[in-house]
Amino acid sequence: MVLRALIIVMVVLTGIAPAFGDADRVVRLAAGIASEAERRAEALRHNPAAPAVPFEAGDPLLTELDEFALAALTLSRAIEAEGGPEDLKCIFLGISRDAPARIAEVEAADTRADQSRAYAEIARLTRQAERIAAEPDA
Repeated sequence: MVLRALIIVMVVLTGIAPAFGDADRVVRLAAGIASEAERRAEALRHNPAAPAVPFEAGDPLLTELDEFALAALTLSRAIEAEGGPEDLKCIFLGISRDAPARIAEVEAADTRADQSRAYAEIARLTRQAERIAAEPDA
């Protein structure tokens, strides 16, 4: 609770208070996606030479990744609109563009080992976004 209060003060002082709700959304989405991507990466490691497993129609992870990319873009624009730190704006813009590329890596994988690595990259990207959005000064 104290950490959250300090973050709110820091956010207000840096001029990105309206973006705080957007940051919360990024944190929430990133945490869920990272957990699922880590779970999938681990499951695929058990049979690494087998052919890749395509996304199922309506896979909720795809929807969540799209929402995450949009949330990161929205946060980047909110930071820019509020005159917030340029580096944070650029970080979240880059993250918003990186998420679709990670989906493409999963789809392009030939083996489960390749897919496992792609899911691990999704987890890395989203964990990184989660940390930065939660504690922008860290």
